Amino acid sequence: MKWLSMDPITADDNVLASYKLVELVILAISLAFRGLWISQFLEGYSDVPTYIINSPYPFSEYEQLSHAIHDLIIGYVDM
Repeated sequence: MKWLSMDPITADDNVLASYKLVELVILAISLAFRGLWISQFLEGYSDVPTYIINSPYPFSEYEQLSHAIHDLIIGYVDM
């Protein structure tokens, strides 16, 4: 959440970062969503890593993360 608040998809001069960097940001966010989801619904998955099983984050972080992402991208809608 802290990392997202620093606007990782904006480069210098307030322009959108490179496609490759935006792709990496999307991957990181997707993995965070997936980890939160799996930690809540473990029974549907096999071979779950221990760091997901022992995650200290409550499922409410899922919604908070989605709001943080919305806030991040809303400024780029008109670009």
